[in-house]
Order: sequence, then structure tokens, then C-alpha cells
Amino acid sequence: MTEYLIATSVLESIVRGSLEGDDRLHLHSGIRLARSHPVEVTVDGDQCHVTVHLDARMGEVLPALASEARQKIVGALSPMTGLAVLGVDVVFAGVLPAAN
Repeated sequence: MTEYLIATSVLESIVRGSLEGDDRLHLHSGIRLARSHPVEVTVDGDQCHVTVHLDARMGEVLPALASEARQKIVGALSPMTGLAVLGVDVVFAGVLPAAN
């Protein structure tokens, strides 16, 4: 059991930050009127599970991109929080225009 608590919003911010700078993917924004959460982190004790909804650049290989996103998320979240990341579900929810 951890000796501290981390707000869900902080965990979500860490996940968001881990994906910044990669122009091949973006967090899915969804419909503005609907409440959508492109990043969801659930915590159970010293473990967590992440679900991210992403938009991928047209032409990208989705399985490879999902694997890279998982690595980035785990690589940021686990060392910063001490939580074991049990899984990262990547949901591709949209497609971005191809890069020029």
C-alpha cells in the first residue's frame, strides 16, 4: 500500500505528457457536447490500468503505434508514481490527415 494518494487528474496529466510531441498521434477530442475522457486511469492499491483514446495519422501502422504509446505511458507513469501499470488499452478513435 502506498503512503500517499495521487489525484486521478495528475495521473491523467502524466499520461497526456508522455504522448506529447509525437505528431503521429493525438488524444481523441470527441464531440464537444458529449463528456468524453480520452485518458482514463483506474487505481487499485499500488497498481493501475490505463485506457487512452487516440487519433492516428493516416498511413501509420496501428499495432506498432499502439505498442509505442504503451511503452511511453508505462515509462512515464510507473517511475513518477511508483504504481505498477498492469495494462494500457489503446483505442484508436479517429484518423488524422496524412503528413505532407
